[in-house]
Amino acid sequence: MAEPVTTDTRVTVPGEGVPPIPGEVAELIRARAGERLAPLVHGLFRSSLVLDPVADAEDGAGSEDAEDAEGAEGAVCSGVVGRLGGLPALPAGTDWPAFADRPMQLLAQLDCAALAAAFGAGGPDAGGWPLPADGLLLFFQDEWLSDFTGRGCRVLHVPAGAPPRRAPVAERGTPAVPAVPVRAVRALSAPSYQDRELERLFPDDFLIALDLAQDLAEQLPRPAVRVLGWCDTDTGRPEGHRPLLQIESGVLAADWGECVNVSFWITHEDLAAGRFDRVRHGFEIA
Repeated sequence: MAEPVTTDTRVTVPGEGVPPIPGEVAELIRARAGERLAPLVHGLFRSSLVLDPVADAEDGAGSEDAEDAEGAEGAVCSGVVGRLGGLPALPAGTDWPAFADRPMQLLAQLDCAALAAAFGAGGPDAGGWPLPADGLLLFFQDEWLSDFTGRGCRVLHVPAGAPPRRAPVAERGTPAVPAVPVRAVRALSAPSYQDRELERLFPDDFLIALDLAQDLAEQLPRPAVRVLGWCDTDTGRPEGHRPLLQIESGVLAADWGECVNVSFWITHEDLAAGRFDRVRHGFEIA
């Protein structure tokens, strides 16, 4: 990653493809971390996509008639990039994912090409869009949230164009989550005090990382749905993994009981290779 620089407009650029760090955030980092470590903190920032519900949008991905709008930090909001919930467009011959002999529940169906366009040319580590360039990503979970080892999920990368399919009959039905079309806008994402990458910068004083993370959390928005970036919640962080998708319970008309958010995690190696068969599941109970 290119070494961060400070422009005349007092906006710090953490690296190619990552949205600029606002001047007030850069000043805050310097005040907490000092001049020597501030560039290393800047280098931890990642690009992400914030997914926002679109009112009165057609149910689908890549809607061309949705007007563009200015998003946070000057990013451009795309048209509809997919939806939360609904029924999956599973191609013929693709089995509906199951866990403990129960059909899983679809949480999101996202159009890869539309996401890539919203993300832009750069990537979270200046390597470009890290997910597939076309097709759909389907995110399923065990709606019972009964597995604490991270196995209660599946992520499928499938070609676009298949008709929606209902879940197979099970002993207990798998209700579909009501569909919520979403747009995407690129946004900065910063690590929290729970992320070791930030903690390791301050081996002699963990409180600096704690205070800095709190400052960043107050300065940067915490969205209800985020693709890539850093984890926004207090759920566990699987070693060697990074967030792929995070969803707060309040954005969906779904009964998760005491669960307040769910997340999908992928290793750095699998992300680079486009492998989704080992994605792990996380959730936080209030």
